[in-house]
Amino acid sequence: MASVVHGIAGFGFAQVSMGVMPLFRSPGSASIVFTITAVVSNARVWWSVRDAFDWRKWIVPMAGLAVGMPLGIYVFQQFDKTQMRAAIGVVLVLAVIVVGATRQSDVVTDWIEEKGYRPGKVVGATAGLFAGIFGGAVAVPGPPMIVYGAFMAAGGFWSDEEMKAVFTAFFGTLMLYRLGSLTYTGAVETPLLIEAAVAIPMVFLGAWVGVWIFDHVSERLFGWLVLALLTVNAFVLLFTTVPKL
Repeated sequence: MASVVHGIAGFGFAQVSMGVMPLFRSPGSASIVFTITAVVSNARVWWSVRDAFDWRKWIVPMAGLAVGMPLGIYVFQQFDKTQMRAAIGVVLVLAVIVVGATRQSDVVTDWIEEKGYRPGKVVGATAGLFAGIFGGAVAVPGPPMIVYGAFMAAGGFWSDEEMKAVFTAFFGTLMLYRLGSLTYTGAVETPLLIEAAVAIPMVFLGAWVGVWIFDHVSERLFGWLVLALLTVNAFVLLFTTVPKL
């Protein structure tokens, strides 16, 4: 399901994966398995829109990521299991709000046309900074970049294909960076590598289905369904962890 969502929108793999896996396993190990598979999923989806990729649009948030990721990894190392589950739940709630708001993009478009505003490089780098912090800490980097990308698309600065290409390149690089950092700290163990390897064929299958839907079917109804499921996951995580904090 996570890779299907990702194949459609270019984001959502983290939100769905990290909304479900912590319900039946430790969130720390879940985030590591997710990180490995996310590298593969992003590479697969990026390949489908590679012709729309512009490295100049990708490098701006990457500048912020380079600073934010180490901070997020440090935060990750401070969490215990209960705190990690609660943090993931909070970020998922934020993600649901952000994604739901970006689906109502007419307000943003009208404001951009009225003000003639164009976000500069500082805005993109700031989005990358906070995405790096969220990604390093709880493996859910989406909300800051989703806001930034939706704004750029609503303003006509990016096409849908360009947004998807930038997202998958950014999130793929972020997860590769996170995987290297966690490997260096000794958090990536052989059983987790094996588990991720077993999951990768389904990641490819889900990504293929998502790309097909993106090319042939309206994503609106599917997107709202995913948001509803994410909301349920987020509140389950919060309600089962907050009493233990």
